[in-house]
Amino acid sequence: METNLKRSGLLLLVIAVMMILSGGLLFASGSKEAGPAKTRLNVGFTAEMSLETTIPDENWQYLEMGCVFWPILYDQVWILGPAGDGYDVKPMLAESWEVEDDMKTWTFHLRKDAVFHDGTPVTAQDLAFTLEYLPKADSAWDLVDFMYTDFEVIDDYTFKVVMEYTFGMPYLPLYWLPVLPKHIWEDYKDDMLSYANEECIGSGPYKLKEFKPGQYVWFEANEDYWGGKPGVDEIIYKIYGSQDAMTMALANGEIDMVGYTGINPLNAKDFKDKKGMKVMTAPDMNIYWINFNLHQENGIADLEVRKAIMQAIDVDRIIKMAYVGYAVPCDSFVYPELDWYNDDITRYPFDTAKAKAILDAAGYVDTDGDGIRNEINGSGNMDYELMVPSDWTPEVKAATLVKEMLGEVGIGVELKVIDLDTYYDFVYTPDEDQFDFSFSTEGPGPNGEWFWDFCRSWDNGGAGWNTAYYNSAEFDAAMDSMLMATSLEEKNMYRKEMQKIISEDLPYGILLRRQIIDPVNTRFTGYTSSMGGISNWVNPWTYFNIKSAE
Repeated sequence: METNLKRSGLLLLVIAVMMILSGGLLFASGSKEAGPAKTRLNVGFTAEMSLETTIPDENWQYLEMGCVFWPILYDQVWILGPAGDGYDVKPMLAESWEVEDDMKTWTFHLRKDAVFHDGTPVTAQDLAFTLEYLPKADSAWDLVDFMYTDFEVIDDYTFKVVMEYTFGMPYLPLYWLPVLPKHIWEDYKDDMLSYANEECIGSGPYKLKEFKPGQYVWFEANEDYWGGKPGVDEIIYKIYGSQDAMTMALANGEIDMVGYTGINPLNAKDFKDKKGMKVMTAPDMNIYWINFNLHQENGIADLEVRKAIMQAIDVDRIIKMAYVGYAVPCDSFVYPELDWYNDDITRYPFDTAKAKAILDAAGYVDTDGDGIRNEINGSGNMDYELMVPSDWTPEVKAATLVKEMLGEVGIGVELKVIDLDTYYDFVYTPDEDQFDFSFSTEGPGPNGEWFWDFCRSWDNGGAGWNTAYYNSAEFDAAMDSMLMATSLEEKNMYRKEMQKIISEDLPYGILLRRQIIDPVNTRFTGYTSSMGGISNWVNPWTYFNIKSAE
């Protein structure tokens, strides 16, 4: 959650100063002299990643382009620093803040030099309006970070809010909130998604110049930005029909970088020694897992079957064959580099003999001699649908390998390879029984409290996020305790307990974490890598830091 190219004969002045608590510049800032040509960073996206409208609906939260579209148009209250700064809290619209002993009551002091793209000052009224109405407009914005019990606009630049849950251990509330201009949106407050938002008036470092759905999104630098003018004059998000077409465009110089999740590992070798390019790698923000549909009335709902499935999966082989080595095994929704990672969880190392023994002991045997075990409820063979999106090339290969591995222990698998939109329709509605299990992925990020809604009981508010139809009063109690904890020690204790419960209940069988491969054009410098690569929802820093290499 990375400046201004000047051709030969033109002096480039760059000041790269991190945003500080009072009045510092956020961006590398270039000379304002007019050059002979505009500096343009070209960024590639596939059609399935791209926005169709500029309305702030769920696509600003879920679509890859959406996640790096609004953060360069709209300022946030505060922002996560890049990996090099330890993912720390950095001021943005808020210059400073205080919290009371309850860890729920926060006072934010806003900077006085921020203005919207139309010249209107940004005030606490805009923050209050956004917090009150945006979460009501679309449930995608109804996140823990925005759940409050009361707020007060003390003056134009001071905002006080009482949160429903505790924060500050280590991250603040109101993260990932695009502050909208009240004077534009107020007439639409009761139906915000009815406003087309074609101009996208924000207070961010770039302005929207042109939006062509299915073709491109064109941004231009905000020369009056409080953090200094960005170092490139323009950014264009270009849209391609497939990952292969986008990768070809990267190779031939049509784009300078990929806008999300890097390139397919199978293509990495093509860029290794390519002139004019360098390859950056980083651990993925996304974690990949097997998503078990516990609504199904078959063996998938049986914990012993899920244990056997996980014991039968050779993750190392999947990494070698499907990801060409660009991945590492993973066992938790919390990254190992974070302090609240729990190393004492239940694991299911690859062991075909043990997987068979688990199934035998649970009564799943092949009663008809066809090579596939039978359900213990007499409903037939243990034949299950494994769902995966067609556009996820490595995961399709991984699913094929899982099919082979489960066949070794007597479980039949039919691959259900479908388009991404249909996949999302199905995976978020497990109660419609469109799949038995699926390959799934998401990126919790360093500030990952929101992610635990994937595990909150379906019958206790988890519907819409919980893709496994998982229900656990024990987990819900731990999560609620974590959200109300008033010390970092206490919060981390519950964070670890939650990881332990998920590892034992196995609604999700966590597999691996990819390495992101980002080939970039060396005509620019300032590409900033964090978990997930150089461009993603927690890392807009490339767009803040990018500048010409000339």
